[in-house]
Amino acid sequence: MEQERQSLEAAYSDALLVALRDCADGRWGLFDQNEGTLPAFLESRHLPESAKRLAAIGAELVAVREKMGFVDLFAPMQRLAELRAERGPNQPGEPRLAQMFLDELKA
Repeated sequence: MEQERQSLEAAYSDALLVALRDCADGRWGLFDQNEGTLPAFLESRHLPESAKRLAAIGAELVAVREKMGFVDLFAPMQRLAELRAERGPNQPGEPRLAQMFLDELKA
């Protein structure tokens, strides 16, 4: 189970980088800032594949970590959740948030 967790964490990290690059290039949806502005069936249709893949890996990773007794999220997943939760009129747009997160990961 430990190997599966480590494999999923590596896959999540790789998928996160791809999704962040897509978002930094202008593909909205990773940070859910426009959630609710379109009907649900259109939102899911316009969500980038990289964000869908990240969500699928994340769900699997959470399930494995819960089985192992982890109560906290994988650190990059936690940071993404924090950035998604930030709201307000002065919040940077998704492409800027993605670039900021990419810069954090590089540091």
